[in-house]
Amino acid sequence: MVAIKISLALLCLGVAAKDYHFDGSAASNGDGSESSPFNTLAGVRDLHLSPGDNILLRRGTNFTQALELRAGGSATSPITIQPYGDNGSARPVVAAQPAQLSSILIDSVSHVVVQDIEVTNRGDNKTARRGVYVYAKDAGEVKGITLRGLYIHNVEGYMPSTTTRGLPVGKYANASGGIVIEAAGNSTPTYFTDVLVEDNVIEAVGRQGIYTWTNWCRRDALAQFWYTLCTQNWYPSTGLRIRGNRLSNIGGDGIVVKGHVGALTEGNRVTTFNNGSGGNNAGIWAANSDDSVFRRNVVSGGKTTKDGMSYDVDHSTSGTVFEYNVSHDNEGGFFLLCPYDKPTRNFTIRYNLSVNDRARVFQICSGNLVGGKIYKNTVIVGDGLSPQLVTAPKGLSLDVLLADNIVRKSGAGRVGWTLDSPQFNVTRNAFYGAIDTYAGAVGSVTAAPGLAAPGLRGPNAYRLLTGSPALGSAIDVSGDAQADFFGNPTAAHKNLGFYSGGGTNVPQWISAFDDGSLSGWSTTGAVSVVADPAGDLGKSVQVAAGGTLTRGVTAAPSLRLDARVRVSRAGSGASVSLGTHSVSLGGVVPADVGAWLVLELTVTAAGASAVLDGKPVAVAAKTGGSGVAIAAGQATLCVDDVFVVSL
Repeated sequence: MVAIKISLALLCLGVAAKDYHFDGSAASNGDGSESSPFNTLAGVRDLHLSPGDNILLRRGTNFTQALELRAGGSATSPITIQPYGDNGSARPVVAAQPAQLSSILIDSVSHVVVQDIEVTNRGDNKTARRGVYVYAKDAGEVKGITLRGLYIHNVEGYMPSTTTRGLPVGKYANASGGIVIEAAGNSTPTYFTDVLVEDNVIEAVGRQGIYTWTNWCRRDALAQFWYTLCTQNWYPSTGLRIRGNRLSNIGGDGIVVKGHVGALTEGNRVTTFNNGSGGNNAGIWAANSDDSVFRRNVVSGGKTTKDGMSYDVDHSTSGTVFEYNVSHDNEGGFFLLCPYDKPTRNFTIRYNLSVNDRARVFQICSGNLVGGKIYKNTVIVGDGLSPQLVTAPKGLSLDVLLADNIVRKSGAGRVGWTLDSPQFNVTRNAFYGAIDTYAGAVGSVTAAPGLAAPGLRGPNAYRLLTGSPALGSAIDVSGDAQADFFGNPTAAHKNLGFYSGGGTNVPQWISAFDDGSLSGWSTTGAVSVVADPAGDLGKSVQVAAGGTLTRGVTAAPSLRLDARVRVSRAGSGASVSLGTHSVSLGGVVPADVGAWLVLELTVTAAGASAVLDGKPVAVAAKTGGSGVAIAAGQATLCVDDVFVVSL
């Protein structure tokens, strides 16, 4: 459909776009027409392409050659690479030969769209391997690259990716990963503008998930050690947007922004990273970039304490903002702040949620911080965990405000501090539970913060109850956001933590299942409490195919049901109901199979609405329904963190 629209637009201008067809199952190499398609991608690089031309790969076929594009389009007429054929067939697959390091290479050209292709690149884990490589060398400004709806998997680059001759492998120049965007060269300043990376699924790749790099990086703010990694003066890329991507089982880093100004990274999910790298990797982060914004992302399952935390404000950065993000169950912790020999400046970390992140909540590397603000975050530390709340080497100048946050510790273990910087300002935070006292803290609130359902992982569990001492207790922080995590205006209620709404009701009941009990629930079929299948702390309920799980609720004019669900396959027919209103999980796409998804189902006198994984989903009427009913359908369904509240 996109190709047809582009072609019609060009015809109106008197220029006919040309379609080049490729069919990996064709017996012989044709002329590129639909009736006589090419059967190899080897000749793409030699095509005489014009703006608006389309490279069309037949659905349901495989290509065992790299696709290398060296011709670009225009702002109104891009070159488009996409499928053709039966929409019911699988995406076309592009898999490079062993000697080809990148399955899809976009080389020094502008205005290109690549969409709806499956990409893989097997290897021996001893060389660079890339799914999609957007590369420009001595090319000046490269504009308008879009990578959309790709399924990239089994890219087997450098792993483990520790160090060679003192330098990490699989990153920096010539990196390995699912999507790598690199500005190279030494003679003509080279940079990207308006690159869009959206709605891609990336899994089982090494080393990087989505990664950007530039050789045009030297400036006064650059940490000294990078002068051994890049050689040319600063020409940053701009207009980068990374949104709506789903990454899982990543060998190293999830998403990394380097060499950019004003990049926006939002609505992405990274599940399990630093998985076998052997090096230091984090979930989502920036280095040598200014004014980066990271929001509405979810990161979990980070492995090891070699970093292993969700988010990172790294060296040579200024103006970085992390807001409205969720982090949970990362072995390394929540946040890394890593300035090295040049101060990291003017960063903001606000309205985020951390649940059961392990070793460190905030870790600071060697180096100074200037103008940092960490405020209105909610941090939950569960049973058996003993992280450092803030840990930093001695003798640093850490100009940071830590204010208006909630930190709640429950169960065994204790939260500590390793911090001696007098510039680190700890003011008006709620510290509840077994948390060591920081001598420099002022105005702390130590009463129970009054959270709706502490210990769960869904954001609604951390709204504030009516009567909470965190309501209306915050100090003003200059430059505060206009809205909180939930969209509430921050001016209405000056609360501690990431919730700025009014007090909420105590839930009718809460089921986290960590005690191994199904008390209060009725079941049919095979239903059991098992260890969390994603490796998160605690236990979950597993409902086998055909099984159900039900529980009553007290009638009220308005109710909200929250639950985490994990389907074992798409189209399973699973459902979750509240009274006479039901949400089908049958539409869960393959990218979300095996991932925990937060479901919110709200019923009021005006009707019902639902959100699954942050996106609205349909609510259907259910005859004769009452209470909460969860049905597995034709496949196994896991359920956790269920609660119902009267609104």
